[in-house]
Amino acid sequence: MKSIRDIYVIGNGPSSSHTMGPSFAVDYILNKYKNIHFVRVYLYESLALTGKGHLTDYIISKKLNDNNIENEIVFDFKTSVDHPNTMKFEIILNDDSKFEEVVVSSGGGTIITSSPDKVLENELYKEKNLTEILRFCSENDISLYQYIINHEGLSFIDYLKTVLKTMDNAIERGKNTDGLLPGSLKVKRKAKDMFEKTQLVSDDFNKMELLVSVSSFAVSEENASGGVVVTAPTCGSCGVIPGVITYLRLKGYSDSKILEGLAVAGLIGKVIKENASVSGAVGGCQAEIGAASSMGAALMMHVYDASNEKIAQAAEMALEHSLGLTCDPIRGYVQIPCIERNSIFALKAINAAHISLIIDKETSLISFDDIVDTMYRTGKDLHTGYKETSTKGMSEIKKFN
Repeated sequence: MKSIRDIYVIGNGPSSSHTMGPSFAVDYILNKYKNIHFVRVYLYESLALTGKGHLTDYIISKKLNDNNIENEIVFDFKTSVDHPNTMKFEIILNDDSKFEEVVVSSGGGTIITSSPDKVLENELYKEKNLTEILRFCSENDISLYQYIINHEGLSFIDYLKTVLKTMDNAIERGKNTDGLLPGSLKVKRKAKDMFEKTQLVSDDFNKMELLVSVSSFAVSEENASGGVVVTAPTCGSCGVIPGVITYLRLKGYSDSKILEGLAVAGLIGKVIKENASVSGAVGGCQAEIGAASSMGAALMMHVYDASNEKIAQAAEMALEHSLGLTCDPIRGYVQIPCIERNSIFALKAINAAHISLIIDKETSLISFDDIVDTMYRTGKDLHTGYKETSTKGMSEIKKFN
């Protein structure tokens, strides 16, 4: 496996696959080709169907326009491609030479190109799944956190400090901003109003859960507005981990311990991304919000000083009970049901961790890797209309047609 850093990508929302990925794809084209005169970009399948709502065409055109390059965006709703987040760049240079590049946005801001000129990132981890990782840790008597630092180095914690600060900034902006979210749905921002109402709650337990939801709403609304967020592991699920972190801070846990937990959560997300997918267009929302909830449960268990096996159990539980979750954002906006879902699955991560604390590991018959494989197969079986295309599910409600 490669570095965990690509689980936590910092950038503008609202979508890691549909906004960040295409943005990084343009960067790739601009770095590879010089003296570009004109670029035509074809967006296929999911990128075409939800591109407007995810600002795909906007971010591509903006980057090209900023470099004084004429461009055209083509939404191709008919051509069938191997990956639903595929784009094709037709490039004409000033000397009239022509080139073609196919780029896939594979989820979480990661792009895949067919170019042999692309510098390949080094493989840091020999182990391919959590079973192999747990075996290695057991044989060497180390924690999952130690395993990560042995491979990533202590500089990874410095990077996670930036990640945590970016999450905190998104929470603060979100809970202090009102108005409407961008787009035709005219969705009212709720985090600020929710935060003000929590100040009137006297019951500490209820207030704690409400503040988790405030943080998740705040970050998700910032994402929906195109603000700077951190994929965890995607933009669509970026509010789950901040919600979990809010809970841990309210319980009195230190940021230094939370940073360690972020590393462990990143490992869980990386295993899912490498062995299945974190793209809603590939696996439905189970691949995004389910993965985020699984990461959140792992984060909590590390902070609780749980064993490697108990961390894996909590992560498995959170993902298992996300199986089959569809991704059908209304009109392609990362708003309904995405924002509320982040709050609900932050609380699900907390519940999974707490249940895992009181369940014997020996009673668990299903491994984390079993559930990752099941999630991936379930995602492939899901109807295409329920995988980030805005053609089925809630998008079929008459008032939204």
